[in-house]
Amino acid sequence: MSFNYSTIFDEDLSPDDPLFWSLPTPVNCDSVRTLGIFLCIAALVGIVCNGALVYSFARYKALRTPSNIFVMFIAGIGLFASCTILPLTGTSSIYCQWLYQRAGCQFSAIVAFLYGCASSYLLCGVSLSRCYMIVRPFKAKDVTVNKCIIISIISILIAFIWTMLPLMGWNEYTMDAARTSCCINWYDRRASYVSYLFFLFIVVYCIPLVILVIANRITLQGLKRMHQNIENGIQTGLNRKRIEMERRIVRSIIITTCGFIVTWTPYAVTFFASAFRGKEYALPPMVTFSCACIAKSSVIWIPMLYIGTSTHYQLQFVNQDALNEGIPNNRGNTVLPNIPRLSRKIDDIAMNPVRRGTVDN
Repeated sequence: MSFNYSTIFDEDLSPDDPLFWSLPTPVNCDSVRTLGIFLCIAALVGIVCNGALVYSFARYKALRTPSNIFVMFIAGIGLFASCTILPLTGTSSIYCQWLYQRAGCQFSAIVAFLYGCASSYLLCGVSLSRCYMIVRPFKAKDVTVNKCIIISIISILIAFIWTMLPLMGWNEYTMDAARTSCCINWYDRRASYVSYLFFLFIVVYCIPLVILVIANRITLQGLKRMHQNIENGIQTGLNRKRIEMERRIVRSIIITTCGFIVTWTPYAVTFFASAFRGKEYALPPMVTFSCACIAKSSVIWIPMLYIGTSTHYQLQFVNQDALNEGIPNNRGNTVLPNIPRLSRKIDDIAMNPVRRGTVDN
């Protein structure tokens, strides 16, 4: 199934002409409007979920553990994306045309690709830190909050550089085929445009996917060995608690990997295929727009994953009772993925507990 984009793009209409940015969508308006409503709802859900995480990390210092630092940055940029790209694309889709001219288009595309690139790298940071602390529990203290902050900032800066390249002449930001959202120009066959698509496909999709799969596989193997060691030893209360934590980690690993594949693979395949097919025989506009909407939905599932798999988020911003039970300040601890608390004193289950008076009601 292919589509000739020459039938919907006016070659004589320059992007410098304001009319270029206000043409109506060439596809069925009802279908586009339905996706627009979905994006507006996703924006509200994303604001609530990411806002809940940002609020919790800002208020409770006990939650700001090394691995959770990556989650905190994901929530921060996810909140910004939920307040910008989703409302811009959603409202334009409801009206079946882009409403925000060229400046709004470029801003929306920059934020979208910044979030996509940065969240991919930060998810890798979560998986790698979790893998290190599971495989080498007695060296977990090497994973510090400051190191994770530095790595997170570097990841976002790298993603920012990738998103600035189209503004410097390597590809460009323009309207997508449905004309209600903006993206990089993936239907132009010029060498500089196609090469940028290949570049993004490798550094934003393939490399993070390989890291996620390998790191999570090693983590699962480490958890399996840990489970076998626990079964061969004395079943203490601590060991039973670790087994329950293992189950949550496995569930988190499966959802994280599958979520990344489901949300980003359709979009990655779409623009990668477009690099070969070109404007005359590209995929239909509704297909590419739907894939873009699925990718944008990652602002929802990432925070919902960590809220759903955490013992400290239960129908509230933070489960007060869980915090009061004792969250160690051990650098090897992580809250949201529920990694077992492994330290040199393995039998010490509650080192440096958080006192009730230190957490605001």
